[in-house]
Amino acid sequence: MNNINDYAESLFQMCSENGAGPERDELDFEFLGNKIGEPYLIQTNVYKNGTRGRKMRHMLWFDPTEDCHTYSIQQELE
Repeated sequence: MNNINDYAESLFQMCSENGAGPERDELDFEFLGNKIGEPYLIQTNVYKNGTRGRKMRHMLWFDPTEDCHTYSIQQELE
């Protein structure tokens, strides 16, 4: 898991009405595939007003290639 070239990637991206402009809001989900037997990962990136805010990697506890899966986001409202 040391080399980014060890992964295949699939990207799902949501942008604000501004599109890819400098003031954009963006939420990315990157499904990092597995080429060398390492765990599958989902990487999330958040941009607000064109500034990267948070980037995280989440290790999947299952093999997403074995079956069809439904993914969802739980939003905590204050």
